[in-house]
Parts: sequence; C-alpha cells; structure tokens
Amino acid sequence: MEIRYKLYPYPVMSYYSDDYVNSSFDTTIDPKKDGLNIRIDFLTNLNNVELTKYLTQGKVKFVYHLECAQTGFRTALQTSNSEFTYIISNKKICGRLQICPFIVAIHDIPDYVNSSFHEDYRGFKFLIEAGCVMAVGKQVNIDIEKNINDLSNTPSVFSIIKNADETALGMIVDLDQKKIVIKLPERDYYNYKSIKDEAVIQPVLNSLVVVPALTYVLEELNRRDPSERYEYSSYSWYRAIKKALSNQFQCDVESDQLSKFNMLEVAQKMINIPISDALQALSSGYKSEDEEDTE
Repeated sequence: MEIRYKLYPYPVMSYYSDDYVNSSFDTTIDPKKDGLNIRIDFLTNLNNVELTKYLTQGKVKFVYHLECAQTGFRTALQTSNSEFTYIISNKKICGRLQICPFIVAIHDIPDYVNSSFHEDYRGFKFLIEAGCVMAVGKQVNIDIEKNINDLSNTPSVFSIIKNADETALGMIVDLDQKKIVIKLPERDYYNYKSIKDEAVIQPVLNSLVVVPALTYVLEELNRRDPSERYEYSSYSWYRAIKKALSNQFQCDVESDQLSKFNMLEVAQKMINIPISDALQALSSGYKSEDEEDTE
C-alpha cells in the first residue's frame, strides 16, 4: 500500500498538506531481527492538543498498516500508546514491507473543530465518522533481506520441473545439479504451476513437495560415509544444507553427527515447519486472513 496524496472532504493532518498549522504527526519505525522473527518498534510523536485529547479518551487511535506485496501479508495494528512493539514471523514477509502510520477515528466525532486548522477551515465544523483517517504519517519501507542459501527461501535451493518421462507416476529428486531438482509427473507439475504463486498456498506446497524431497536428500547424505559427502560441495544446495545444519543444529554435515538426527524432523525445521500453516490454509479454504488487530 503506497501512501498517495489524497484529498479528503475534511481537514487531515499530513506531511503533504497544510490543513493543520503548528502541528505534527511523526513516527519512528525501527525494525530488528529477533531470532527467526522481525521485531518492529514504533515511537510516535503527536503534537496537537485536540487529537491528543481524543487519543486519551479512546476516540481515535494510532493505526499502522503493514503490507508485503510479495507474500500477500497484510494487517492493521491499533494502539493508543506512543510506544508500541510488534513481532512478525519471518515466514510471513519477504522483500519489501510497507508500513503506513495513521490516526483513525474509532468513534463518530460530530462537530469536529481543531484550534490548529488552517485559516481556510476556521469557523467550520465537520462530522468525522468512525473509520475516517484524521492524520497520515510518512510511509516507511523495510527491505527484508533473506540469505540466498536460506532453505526456507525454496526457489533459491529447489527447482521444480516437469519430468520428461511420460510414464513417471511419482516425484523424483535429482541431487546432481546446482539446485535440488524435483521432477513431477506432467499432470502434477501443471497443477503445481497453476497455484505456486499464491502466497497462502506456499506452506501446503512446501509440506507436500519440499519436505519429502529434503528428507530424501538428508537421508541420502546420511547413507554416505562422511568423507564422501564433500563430493557435493560445489553445489549450492549442499552449502545451504551444511550452513543450516551448523546454525540450527550445531551439526557438521561432514561428520558422524548427522546420523544422530531424525531426518524428517530436521527437514521440517529447516524450512520453518510448514505443516501448521498448511493445515490452517486448507481448513480455511485457501483464504488468507489478516491477523487480528493488536491492542
């Protein structure tokens, strides 16, 4: 959601208009990594007597609209506090996260006047209905960079293609490529292709396709003598797995440590355990839902 210059039928405090004088609405937005999550700290400074009074009375609230176009994630957070923290799962966002601050009326405000109105509006009263925007802050764009070798970023590690063998009935995994190549029968491939760009369905596809393939790869590595695993070191998928095992499990893939793990459990954890989100997507009929407003 890009904030665009917009005309309202009533005065709105914003950085791009002069509807208000001697007033300001500024929000500092500070994102930080918090494990596998992103922590976003909001610090808002409102300089307007009437709006500050309405905020204290609960008639208006700060609203932060968050949207990530790449994943389809979108939510609106409400708070009455000038300091506010929100933690978002790293799985929900990728690329650019847009954050737009607003002040929004929670209840109807009849006969609204403000001592800081521009002189063009002085002497006028306005009916502000619940849900109306009363102030617009500057949009902040946060670019969420993910490691190209992050296994949860499946396109960087896996390549899903159609199996040229028309007699193939099931999924085949090929390790002798730069990426892990997953070959699907023709019908399965085109079904996969038709839904692969829908963000809400990604956990389902990961659970059905990526987790079994990654489990197979880990089991194949485990079958080999540790000294033989280095043969795959020129492949990016192998370096990604090696890094993930080291960071998440303190395991050296080129040692006997790997045999101590359950490969299915490891595969799921490596891509952020998609089954919970997959079942949620299926049970809700593939419809993504905004998170509930946070007080």
